[in-house]
Amino acid sequence: MRDQAEKLRKIVQQSRFANHTPLPAKNRAKTRVIAVTSGKGGVGKTNFTVNLALALAGLDQKVVLLDADLGMANVDVVLGCPATYNLLNLVEDRIHIEDVTVNGPRGIRFLSGGSGVYELANMNSVQIQHTLSQLSTLEDWADIILVDTGAGIGRNVLDFVIAADEVIIITTPEPTAMTDAYAMMKVYAGQRGSSPLRLVVNRVLDSQEGRDVTERLNTVATRFLGLQLHSLGMVYEDTNMRQAVKFQTPVLLAYPDSVASQCIESIARKLLYTGSPSVLTGIRGFFNRIFDII
Repeated sequence: MRDQAEKLRKIVQQSRFANHTPLPAKNRAKTRVIAVTSGKGGVGKTNFTVNLALALAGLDQKVVLLDADLGMANVDVVLGCPATYNLLNLVEDRIHIEDVTVNGPRGIRFLSGGSGVYELANMNSVQIQHTLSQLSTLEDWADIILVDTGAGIGRNVLDFVIAADEVIIITTPEPTAMTDAYAMMKVYAGQRGSSPLRLVVNRVLDSQEGRDVTERLNTVATRFLGLQLHSLGMVYEDTNMRQAVKFQTPVLLAYPDSVASQCIESIARKLLYTGSPSVLTGIRGFFNRIFDII
């Protein structure tokens, strides 16, 4: 096992340092809003999202992490940053965006959506504009907002996926996970989603397994849905990830030199090098679309 782990570590390190191109300039005009989703639960989506936020922060990006999982919200548990307020509290005059966002490790900021997101539908126009005004102040600070959606293809998941500028789909090599990832893409295509779709294969045993999953999903997405799926990479199965979960500490902080950490850092760099879509609507545009949908 030690020889296998060392081999995987070398593979990841070679990929990690293959490109020495300077990081792209920060996009000050608009914030990149990226939804991270999965077709089913149990694929490591939230853990990946939290660690991706930390990896991006390590690359000098200012990141806001929005927990939009209305049923099993647990980003605060993984981060170790309990939230006192959620989005709904912004309606109150005495509550400001600084009160609702929680400072996390490496300078990232955490924002709890909770059930408050759908309760926003009951607001009047004045309350909505007040809330949007508060949220828009994040535009001056954040380079990227990562939206951790729920799992599955329910309405409360698709709303965030459709509203985002970019979408990352997390899957594993398990047949059920791959089938559900395809189901997510199918429903997305049916809703006429047009944002770039990116794929991350989690918990792979070797690089060939990751490539096989990527190729299969890309083939069916192209042939049957007319979608182009861009691969961001893979994360190897790593016992350090499970240990970090037990400690309620992100693996990038608990085990920064682990194989999983290096994989996620490599994915973060690729996400930045890939570049953002030509048209970004930013945080205000994202929440405007959410309000329109709900």
